[in-house]
Amino acid sequence: MKIALVVYQFIREKGGVESYVFNLSKQLLDRGHEVHVFTHRCSHDRDTRLTFHHVPAIACWSPLKYWTFAVNAPKIIKKAEIRFDLVHGFTQTLFQDIYRVGGGCHWDYMMHTYPLMQTVFGKILMCLNPRHASLLFLERIIFKRKHYKQITCISEQCKKEIVNHYKVSPHTIEIIYNGVNVMIFTPRNRITNRDAVRTSYGIAPDEILLLFVGSGFKRKGLKYVIEALSLTNKSQRVKLLVVGKGNIREYQRLAKKMGVLDKLIFAGVCKYIQEIYAGGDIFVFPSEYDAFGTACLEAMASGLPVIVSKSSGVSEIIAHGQDGFVIRHPIDAREITKYMNVLFIKEKREQMGCAARQKAEKYSFEANTEKTLRMYQKVLKIYS
Repeated sequence: MKIALVVYQFIREKGGVESYVFNLSKQLLDRGHEVHVFTHRCSHDRDTRLTFHHVPAIACWSPLKYWTFAVNAPKIIKKAEIRFDLVHGFTQTLFQDIYRVGGGCHWDYMMHTYPLMQTVFGKILMCLNPRHASLLFLERIIFKRKHYKQITCISEQCKKEIVNHYKVSPHTIEIIYNGVNVMIFTPRNRITNRDAVRTSYGIAPDEILLLFVGSGFKRKGLKYVIEALSLTNKSQRVKLLVVGKGNIREYQRLAKKMGVLDKLIFAGVCKYIQEIYAGGDIFVFPSEYDAFGTACLEAMASGLPVIVSKSSGVSEIIAHGQDGFVIRHPIDAREITKYMNVLFIKEKREQMGCAARQKAEKYSFEANTEKTLRMYQKVLKIYS
């Protein structure tokens, strides 16, 4: 097949949708498909088998960035004069055969990210913000005018948001959960990297290491992890390693107030995150809102038991009490502590970590690509 992938940035290191498209393109190429990428920016280490098409966009102001890319991408596709079997869109544009929604509805994102959204006046103020107003309007146009043939979502949670907000028929939406590279994220990393990682952060061999990975500490629920940590038995030898970007000082103050500052370590952004997982024992992800939460799947693939909130789409693939724990609400620090205490027992931790790895193998990049290809065939069959 000749496949066009449309994404604003094609840069693996960016993570999120960028990393997903990067890996999908490689999987498609390895299966013998011809892949073209329509993008505004791309990385230097791109695969020579790919054909790139530059999509102009005014990047200096975000409202214009979204709209100019959305309008220009279909024009560049048409100008290429190539008969594509499918156009797969990952960034909002005004034309695609398949539209992958990777972050849920923007309204829900705003509701869970900005405290101002809790009041009527705050909602009005936020909607007057040019960036949010442009994204909400663009999203509405895509769904209301059906600038797609098929929608895919990365979780049931994401699907429900679209159905509720835009009255889209649920039959036009297919769930394809995110995939993980089970060769890079593997328990085998513990053999080569565990000791070095723990030594570099001053973690003693007998200390249990909790991991929190994610930028945007508020929405990801770091506050609740710190609160839960303060409720654990004071004699318990445990540390919390925080990876990602956020207001470090704010959470250091909270940790000091809670009496656990000495148990908190901020690592910043780590390029080789698989090594961090190798040094950890338990992954804690009590996000207030996340359409999926790929970091959780990476931790599971690395052999770590996970504690995740029901507000994260990734909770849909977790068997509570078998390969992880799903908390009912992230603000319930006592519930987080309850499951931490269970996983402080080494045998239970190892048992659930092994089950987590087995579950993650079902969501490999290869499995994800096979589901995507089946969806391609379905769309081609319906619209051919």
